[in-house]
Amino acid sequence: MEKEFPIYERTAIVQLLAMTSGGIDAYSYLTHGHVFASMQTGNLILLGVNLVNGDFSVILNYLLPILTYCFAAAITKWFQLHFPTESKMDRQSLILTFEMFIFLIVAIIGDIVPLNITILMISFAISAQFVEFSSLHGIPVNTLMMSGNIKKVGMLTVDGIVNKKPKSIRRAKRSLLLIIAFFIGIFLSAWAVKILDRQAILFEVIILLIALFIIRLNKPEQ
Repeated sequence: MEKEFPIYERTAIVQLLAMTSGGIDAYSYLTHGHVFASMQTGNLILLGVNLVNGDFSVILNYLLPILTYCFAAAITKWFQLHFPTESKMDRQSLILTFEMFIFLIVAIIGDIVPLNITILMISFAISAQFVEFSSLHGIPVNTLMMSGNIKKVGMLTVDGIVNKKPKSIRRAKRSLLLIIAFFIGIFLSAWAVKILDRQAILFEVIILLIALFIIRLNKPEQ
């Protein structure tokens, strides 16, 4: 029998967050001049390529989200250290509420303020999510980059079959579910951008609202 894990470490929640991550990067790439809100590896690559090509006018477009993402991670870690989950409004719910609020603001002001401002807002919010939700069934997980999860599917499947380890097979299935959720987020967000343009970020708000509802519904009585 498997150990019971907190609701925010279970597959359903982590899938929803992976869907949000894939969707938000598709959204930012399509509506913010090919800049990623969460996949800072991509921004780092594009930063280097543009430096080599001498296109210095776009350097800040990639550098500022990277710095903002790092700053948000530091702030979220400080928040974790100073506010225990035993508080009436737990950290996970608070982070998701904050993230939804930021995305709603972006949807409202997206056509008014410069894109450099809204991309920083999105990067800050998605970084906070990544730091707070970093485990799946007690094991570190990355909902923003799928390379590690793709690797896990291959390695754990072989380990499970060759060494007859059902636990490895279960972990491979969870990683596969994250990859599928991430791709669905990308697909639906790209489709939403075609219809709603910069207001397509409201799609991510809906996903986060579902995740928040599930977390609050399963929160133990205090």
